[in-house]
Amino acid sequence: MPPPPLTEPADQLLHLAVEFETLHARVRDVSYTPGSDGLRQVTPLLLISHDLTATALVRLRALDNSPGTTIIGSRSGRELMVSVAFFAARASADLAHALLANPAEDAPNPVKPADEPSVRNAVLAEAIATMTGHLADALHHLDLSATGCHTVAAAVRDATATAQPAPS
Repeated sequence: MPPPPLTEPADQLLHLAVEFETLHARVRDVSYTPGSDGLRQVTPLLLISHDLTATALVRLRALDNSPGTTIIGSRSGRELMVSVAFFAARASADLAHALLANPAEDAPNPVKPADEPSVRNAVLAEAIATMTGHLADALHHLDLSATGCHTVAAAVRDATATAQPAPS
């Protein structure tokens, strides 16, 4: 017997949820110092987040084009997938904001003397607090994305189970 028509999209959504959870763990565990280290630590996470956003949009399109669109509740599933893509994009924006808050490490400039150590320390402390806030926001949005994927996958599986044609 061939697999139900929505099994594959549900499996793909569960896989996407796991990818969001994996990125969540990586963002949660990121350790950096402002400057080049922050750039090196956050940039790969931002790239992954963009990829997951694109994948969420692909899953949305697949869900919209699947036989499940005729099942009651499929509209809410599509709307939830739109919110997954939205929150994934928000997580990307949060990571980009963390990079924006990351202070540059300027080379010594003979024309403009370096900031006093106390000024530099204050700038770094503020940058760390701002970056940490943006990373926390990214964690929240990644969590919402993963939860949305799990919810849609469960709804798709339930709809598949109840939409089976009667045996002939």
